[in-house]
Amino acid sequence: MADYKIFKKQIGSDDAGVIYKEKVWIPLDPDNRDYQQFLQDVKEQGLSIVEGATVGVTTAYDIARQAEYPPIKDQLDKIYHSGVDAWKVDIKAIKDKYPKSQVGVTTVAPVPSWVQTEVDKLNS
Repeated sequence: MADYKIFKKQIGSDDAGVIYKEKVWIPLDPDNRDYQQFLQDVKEQGLSIVEGATVGVTTAYDIARQAEYPPIKDQLDKIYHSGVDAWKVDIKAIKDKYPKSQVGVTTVAPVPSWVQTEVDKLNS
């Protein structure tokens, strides 16, 4: 895991963000000493210590299914009143919606170009 994480602060903005390290929010403010430390760390250690913003999350099939299954009490009531076949139809719809091939994945954007631009300014 990277030392720093970029978070978007405006929906729809590709490069606006804040930096997060060890549960501390660091504003994009050149006068902020934590921001200056961030830039210095990137200068010394490279972009590999920075992770881009999270752009998508897919829930694993078992977690998604569990959230949609009715409570066991309701499932048993369905079986009692409508039969096992009716219950199977309801459960199959949920299983089909979230196939076992669905895995939990977090998609992370590349580190925004402004990070390197700001680090390069340190050399000037």
